[in-house]
Amino acid sequence: MKYKVSYLPTADRDIKQIDSALSDYPNKAKRLFQEIEKKVKNLEDMPYMWPVYQPKPKYRQMVLDDHLLFYTVDEKERKVKIYRVLYAKMDIPS
Repeated sequence: MKYKVSYLPTADRDIKQIDSALSDYPNKAKRLFQEIEKKVKNLEDMPYMWPVYQPKPKYRQMVLDDHLLFYTVDEKERKVKIYRVLYAKMDIPS
């Protein structure tokens, strides 16, 4: 049985900001969003494939080129919730 994947408003906002930041680089944006789509689709079947984010073990961390995607898995409800998509070089713990 597949997991249902959903983006929280914070992740939606992050994606819009990334799209805006990469507006001068449409090919890079396209590659990144294709990568996100492909890897997020894999979470439907394999939500535990990415490691736990050590500073905050509640989250798992997916690597996307120069961004990181943070999500949780709710086993009881079979849901994956995507919380954030952040530039990997920023100060993420804060």
